[in-house]
Amino acid sequence: MSRDTVRPPCVHPGFARPLPARASLPFLGRVSPGDSSRRAGRDGRKWGMESGPAIFAGTVFALFGGGLLTWTVSRVRHRAPVAHDVNPVASATLAGLAAVSALVLGAWCFTHL
Repeated sequence: MSRDTVRPPCVHPGFARPLPARASLPFLGRVSPGDSSRRAGRDGRKWGMESGPAIFAGTVFALFGGGLLTWTVSRVRHRAPVAHDVNPVASATLAGLAAVSALVLGAWCFTHL
């Protein structure tokens, strides 16, 4: 394999092809596999493939927590049971704690991008 062959570490050498003359792949670059400095954002933080799942998980937690909190508050305001055959105070408290926990987890996911 020639020196000009660029391949990510997850690609088998048999599938890698040499680059044409004076061609480069900016998303891969010619760096060692352990060097991740090419993915630094404007503020110097590293951006990689981990940001997509963090955004998805944060969105799911935030939507679930917001929806559960809204539903719980509306049920309590209308004096309707949050859960049937359960103590109303306990069910509202447990649902509120679950909603706030989901919102906190969503915020935590967004801060770890």
